[in-house]
Amino acid sequence: MEARPVQFELGQLKGEADPYALYARAREHGPVQRSGESYVVLGHPEAERLLRSSATRTGFMAQGYRLRLPEGAAREEMSHRINFIDPPRHTQVRKLVGMAFTPRRTRNLEPFVRKIAGELLAGLPADQPIDLIRRYAHEVPSLVISELLGVPVDNRDRLTTLADRVSKLLGTGNTEEELADAVAGAEEMHATFRELVAERLAEPQDDLLSALLAAEDDDQRLTESELLSLAATLYSAGHRTTRDLFTNGLTALLPEREIIEAMLDGTLPLEAVVEEFLRFETPTHLIARMLEEPLELGGYKVPAGVPVMVLLAAANRDPRVYEDAHRFDPWRWTRTPETTAPLSFALGAHFCLGASLARLEARVMLQVLFETFPEVRLHDAPLVWRHTGVFRGVDELPVVLGEKSAG
Repeated sequence: MEARPVQFELGQLKGEADPYALYARAREHGPVQRSGESYVVLGHPEAERLLRSSATRTGFMAQGYRLRLPEGAAREEMSHRINFIDPPRHTQVRKLVGMAFTPRRTRNLEPFVRKIAGELLAGLPADQPIDLIRRYAHEVPSLVISELLGVPVDNRDRLTTLADRVSKLLGTGNTEEELADAVAGAEEMHATFRELVAERLAEPQDDLLSALLAAEDDDQRLTESELLSLAATLYSAGHRTTRDLFTNGLTALLPEREIIEAMLDGTLPLEAVVEEFLRFETPTHLIARMLEEPLELGGYKVPAGVPVMVLLAAANRDPRVYEDAHRFDPWRWTRTPETTAPLSFALGAHFCLGASLARLEARVMLQVLFETFPEVRLHDAPLVWRHTGVFRGVDELPVVLGEKSAG
């Protein structure tokens, strides 16, 4: 059976304030659709099947960047990204990274996350509007990823700014000016990490960058290009994705005082709230894959060798999988039978390396925020959403914190 043409162009997502309306209209025409020579997957079961398939490949993305970008750091970073590498090298790189980026290393960061979250909130005014992104939600993950990698504090602000500039390479419909700015940002970012790598080679520290340099398995090590790309990728995703996960979720949570009260009295687990953040306001909307051999998805045979665009955010609101999919409902994660996991961190061989860290940070940030300011609420200023075509978040999160907890 032939898939129907998609009902909107993927380029429309860039700058779209409410992409969920587009997804809902498109979903009426089926979970798998065509967009020119490409395919678009909007359904959760179909996306899950694709992402878990051993026939799924991402190397075509790296090749595309090799052809499009000028020689230099940007091309090196994008063509060696761990999520754009196919087996067998992907399997080797993933194993090396797993030797350094261990669950224990992630768990050990929790006291640090809690400490800096408390310190950041301690000095904030209770009775006037503030931007919670600038004063809290951006700061915590930026400090955490810097601590994890071993980035000096005096480099942190510059690297987070550079990472946001470079992330435009992953968007859609970039102008020549945006592309040039991203390429220039990559050069600066890689120069900084190259200096840090040289320092760690001379004097290893107890940080992830040193552990990645030391990782070895059957004489296999990370190449310089892989290491620099990995450091830049981790730094970018490590602050941007967690920031957007947290703040996107708060836009839905803060108007729901009944849910907040259940969270405050311990009736509703924080983990359930974070999971609904991931499902309901997914930070990463779009990823691309290609098949090495044809695969049937939702009754359609998707051929090998053509791009397949997976709309994670659409899949996470698939009404066939989630009851009242367009309602923010953290309680769904406490019911039996268990609710199907969201696809916010993808699945399969390219499941996000930092998923457990992002969940940990969001949980602790949420807990410390409401322990300190239980009456926090959205300010009246309108929310301004940005959509790069791949990533979605708010530019600012204006809130009034209210009185501090007596505890």
